[in-house]
Amino acid sequence: MIHPRPQQWFVGVLLCGGLLTAPALPGAERPSRVPRGNPTLVLDSPGGERTIPAVDLAFVSYERIYYRRGAPRSEEATGQRLDVEDRRRECRCVRLDDSSKLKFSKVRQIEINYPPEGRVAHLRVTLFDGRVRELGADSLFGATDSFAPRFAVRVDGEVREFLLILPERETWPEEKLVRLLLKRPPPPRGRR
Repeated sequence: MIHPRPQQWFVGVLLCGGLLTAPALPGAERPSRVPRGNPTLVLDSPGGERTIPAVDLAFVSYERIYYRRGAPRSEEATGQRLDVEDRRRECRCVRLDDSSKLKFSKVRQIEINYPPEGRVAHLRVTLFDGRVRELGADSLFGATDSFAPRFAVRVDGEVREFLLILPERETWPEEKLVRLLLKRPPPPRGRR
């Protein structure tokens, strides 16, 4: 058995220790950048409202797809099996039940109202040209066939989803998404 010389062992320990204490590479812990247009979201919780940047904001809906597949006669007498799959769809828009879209680039803000005794949130969408559309969450894509539509956004480094239709026998969470400000004026520039 060959033993390393004490000097080599000491140099190895110093190198390993230096790697463990070295600062992280620049950009490794950098927070996500705020997208163009400076979108923000407003969360309402028992402690009050909190306004934070909307990073990776998306509208999430699910599309239910039915597949007819061949099956052995020992499993199904008809020789066919029906499989159901719910596919997740994300877009930078609000997708309506008729598959039309209200793109985030054309929307100024979205206000969300959660009725205390109801299961369906109400959305008030203000377009950039000033028009207002009021929608029930049950009129959004996939609301009647599959999982509830929702908004997904990165908050404090983790992706959170805010349901727009409440499942049976559940209550609205304490922290709710109440407003999405999608088009805001850029921050003021300093004088030159």
